[in-house]
Amino acid sequence: MYLEIFVDKGTNKIIIKTDDPSIKYLLEATREETKYLPWMRKWGTQKITTKLYDRKKKLPNRQEAFELGLGWAGYLASMFKPYMTSEQYNALLSDAIYSENYRDIPFRELRDYQNSDVLHVLKYRRGLLSCYTSYGKTQVIAVLANYYYSLGKSVLIVTPQKKPRDEIVKRMKSLYDLDIPTKDERLGCIITAGLLNRKDVKDPAELQKLEALWKSYEVVLVDEVEYTINDSGKFLYDRLSGAQYMIGFSGTSDKQNAECISFHDGLSDVVLRNRDLISYFGPSLVFRMPIAMKIDNISIQTSALDMVKFEKSDFDEKSNVYQNVLNRLWTNDSVCKMVCRVINRFPKLFIPLNNLNKVLNFWIDNYFIGKFKVILVCSEGYIYYDLQGNRTKIKLEDACNIIQNNEVDVILSTSSGWRALDFPSLDSILLVSNNIAGSVLQAIGRVARGSEMKIISLAPASGRKLPVYSKGVENRDDLLKSYYKYCEITDSEINEINL
Repeated sequence: MYLEIFVDKGTNKIIIKTDDPSIKYLLEATREETKYLPWMRKWGTQKITTKLYDRKKKLPNRQEAFELGLGWAGYLASMFKPYMTSEQYNALLSDAIYSENYRDIPFRELRDYQNSDVLHVLKYRRGLLSCYTSYGKTQVIAVLANYYYSLGKSVLIVTPQKKPRDEIVKRMKSLYDLDIPTKDERLGCIITAGLLNRKDVKDPAELQKLEALWKSYEVVLVDEVEYTINDSGKFLYDRLSGAQYMIGFSGTSDKQNAECISFHDGLSDVVLRNRDLISYFGPSLVFRMPIAMKIDNISIQTSALDMVKFEKSDFDEKSNVYQNVLNRLWTNDSVCKMVCRVINRFPKLFIPLNNLNKVLNFWIDNYFIGKFKVILVCSEGYIYYDLQGNRTKIKLEDACNIIQNNEVDVILSTSSGWRALDFPSLDSILLVSNNIAGSVLQAIGRVARGSEMKIISLAPASGRKLPVYSKGVENRDDLLKSYYKYCEITDSEINEINL
């Protein structure tokens, strides 16, 4: 059997050349996946084949060549070691896995646990650092950016949206008096949201200049990395062909179940569903779970949910059934009044509404104005509603001061806001939608800055099973107890008459 595995320095990709047709089956995996099948208008099980390689082409003499992202180097080194020459194996380790040299002296700007993790990450060329809320992720990214920049390397910081970018830019300025981008363009920052719609990206001449700049970056540090794995992010990463180091940071690198992404079990479900993420960044190098936190997991038993009546149109398979059901549920008059009672019971309650914009506006216009002081975090920024219903656009610093001074009753946020939300003294959250790990844990993380927090859900007093919602509550509960398993979790119930 002929087998050659090496890193193409021109494309920054791993190339596998072989004359053995069975090699392909070590680079693919087929699994069953339950999903909505639009052409059948129903849910069903479908076989999905995931390919680790990006491209395959025929070569002379019945040979084939496979092209893979550098993030798969660890898997290939383990799987194919018996078939590789020692020279090939050692070259793969040095070119794609281990750093040429690395620091072993702690950074003065980092805490002990951060230094332990960072000094480990610095031994590798690619990897993921998964950490809990309040870990100090922004600080770590800023310290590493300055470290590599001070070594003379060109550094690109990537974030999915504007708010996390602004946080990092502000931290770089306060720590090192560095403005981003620097005048020499060796330290830059870019957001992936809207990248493909930028004028300079659409203009061929301007794009050529951008591609030359992107190719020059040797170090890539990405915040909330899983939210950059989309068309825009992949467009960018495919053009970072000069990157020697790529490190992704997140609280939930695996945004579906928040699991550790490891090759320990081969091509497991968590590996396959994160195929694109791994291709660019490799597996988890650090996976920290929260500890030493007291969590009150509260279920409020209410008859309001028993009063909700659904329409046949809510379950029209041509529409978004999930959104139809939740809109029906959370715009019900009895349920809305119950939400108001929950707000009265738990001061400075945080309610993430993801993409339920209809619900958000319905609540503000019909139940909150004139009754509650509200902060809304959305794509527009930070909006404050006083008790007279006056709507004022404010800055982040103003929002923090309002919360700190107890001048707000409820904080609402869309998905565009809560990932970067960092407000002081929040400890209570009402969960109304979503059971995807990345969304749920990121949202919970907004109230997990202290040592205690309250996670609140509504449940039908009768035990009635509500479509979509009840299953979502069960899944969120399982997720909560898995991710926070090293914390003290207390399950409690409150009857609505005791609110």
